[in-house]
Amino acid sequence: MMIFRIVTATGLLLAATSAIAAPAKPKPVSALVITNAREVPATDVAIGANGQTIRLAKPLASKAKTTLRLPKMTGCMVAVAATFEDESLVELPELDVCKDSTVRFTD
Repeated sequence: MMIFRIVTATGLLLAATSAIAAPAKPKPVSALVITNAREVPATDVAIGANGQTIRLAKPLASKAKTTLRLPKMTGCMVAVAATFEDESLVELPELDVCKDSTVRFTD
């Protein structure tokens, strides 16, 4: 009877350990919060996700914030590109939106 208890306890311990060790699959987000903290407006903001490109419908003013809905995604990686009124360009080729669903453009 004692051997059965030890085996059962060991089995439960192993099951609990594997449950803890198994990382939870990140849930893809449905929106990205974009903040333009720069002194100049963003004339074009494009997000590449799952082979699709989503753009803001209108320029993003200086010191403004908006939320951009993302297409249904299977992963977490997106690419972000923004062009500004002063002709500068910001590119983020690999942004993990499961870890951080915000983008902040700064000077």
